[in-house]
Amino acid sequence: MFPTIHVLKVFLFAACFISGPVVVARDDDEGTGNRVQAEIEALRNEIGMLRRRSEDTGLDRERRTEIRRVVVDALHDAQTRSQESGRRWNEIASADGDFTLEADVLMQYDWVLNSTSSEPTRYGFSLDNLRLSLGGNLFGPKWSYGVCASVGANGLFTPEYAYVQYQFESGYFVQAGILSEYFSIEQAINTNEQLGASLSFVAGQFDAGEPEGLLLGRQSDRWRFWTTLSNGWDQEFIDPLENRRTGVMARVEFKPFGDWNSLYMFNPYPEVVGRGLLLGFGGAFDWGDYAAGTARSISGDATRATVDLSWQRSGVGLMVAAYYQDAPTSQAEGGRRWAAVAQGAFFPVSDWNVYGRGEWGAIENGAGSEFAMTTVGASWIPAGNSTLKIVFELVRSWGSTADWSIDGNVGILAVDADQTVLRTQIQFVF
Repeated sequence: MFPTIHVLKVFLFAACFISGPVVVARDDDEGTGNRVQAEIEALRNEIGMLRRRSEDTGLDRERRTEIRRVVVDALHDAQTRSQESGRRWNEIASADGDFTLEADVLMQYDWVLNSTSSEPTRYGFSLDNLRLSLGGNLFGPKWSYGVCASVGANGLFTPEYAYVQYQFESGYFVQAGILSEYFSIEQAINTNEQLGASLSFVAGQFDAGEPEGLLLGRQSDRWRFWTTLSNGWDQEFIDPLENRRTGVMARVEFKPFGDWNSLYMFNPYPEVVGRGLLLGFGGAFDWGDYAAGTARSISGDATRATVDLSWQRSGVGLMVAAYYQDAPTSQAEGGRRWAAVAQGAFFPVSDWNVYGRGEWGAIENGAGSEFAMTTVGASWIPAGNSTLKIVFELVRSWGSTADWSIDGNVGILAVDADQTVLRTQIQFVF
C-alpha cells in the first residue's frame, strides 16, 4: 500500500512538472497570437484605406479628365460653329440660328481740366462712360431685341434702351420698350462713333432721353424713317398713374448715295468709309401734363425740330446741323432756343484723325443767354476702327452756358463765364 501511494505521488508530481510549462506556453502563445492578429487587422484596415483613397483619387482624376474633355469639346464646337456660321467672336447662337446673342462693351476713360475766370481750376480723372449692350434675334430673324445699360461718372447704372422688335414682310418694323433717341443724327449714332471725346455741347440740349413707348420704322435703299409715340420728351422712368402727357417724335433721312452704316460714322476711317451724302430731318411735339401740382410738374406744349447734312468720303467727313426749340419757360432749359453745329474731320495718315467743331446757341426769352464754342483735337486710331481710340482735344467757350443742359460733356461747367477745357480720353470697344 505504502509503495503504491509513493508511486502515485511521484507520478502526479512528474505530471504537474511536465504540464506546467505547457500551460504557460499555451497562454504565451495565445497572447502573442492575439497581438499578431490585431496587427494584421490594422494592416488590413490601412491597406483598405489606401486602396479606397487611391480609387477615389483615380475617380477624381477621371472626373477632372472628363470635365476637361467636355469643356474642350464645347469650346471646339463653339469655335467651329462660329467659324462655319461666319459669326463674330462675341456672338453665340442656337443650333437652328433662331436665337442669337451678341454682347458689346464700351469704355471711355477721361482726364479733364477746366479753367474758368469765375471758378478755381478743376481737373481729374473720370470714367465717363461704361456701357454694356446685348442684342440679337428671338424665334428667328423677324423677332429681335436690344438691351443697353451704362454706368456714368456718378456711378449709377442707367438703362439706355431695352426693346423688342418685330420685322414685317413689307419692310416696316415695330419696337416696344425703352427706345433709343431718333431725333438728331448726333443722338442717333453709336456713342463709340462720336467725333472726339463727346458729342457737341448743343446735342446735350436736344437729347430726348430714354422715352418709353412704341416705335414704327422702315428702311429702303435711299429712304428711312422712325416715328415714336411715348410719354413725352425726356419723360423717362415716370409713374404712369401721375401722367397725362404724350409725345410724338419722328426722323426722316434721305441718302442719294453711300452706305447707311458708314454715314453714321463721324470718324471717316480710310479704306472703310466710302462716298456718301445724308440729309436728315427730325421733329418732336409734346402736350399734356405730368405730376400736376408737384415739384416735378411738367405741362404745356413743346415743339422741337432739327435738320442736318452729312457728307463723307474715305478719310474726310463733314456734318452741319441746326436745332430749334419752343418749350414753356417754366420748365428747366425751356424757352425758345436756336442752335447750330458744324464739324469736320480728316485722316492725314491712316491712324490719326484731326478734327474741328464750332457751335452756337441762343435763348430768345427767359434767361436770354447766348454762347459760342469751338473744339479742336486729334485722335489716334491704330486699329482703323472704334476698337481703340485715344483723344486729345481743346475746348474754348465764350458766353453763358448756365441755362443750357450739360449732358455727356465731361469737363464743361454750367457757368456765366468764358471757359477753357482740356480733355483726353481712351476708348475701348470689345
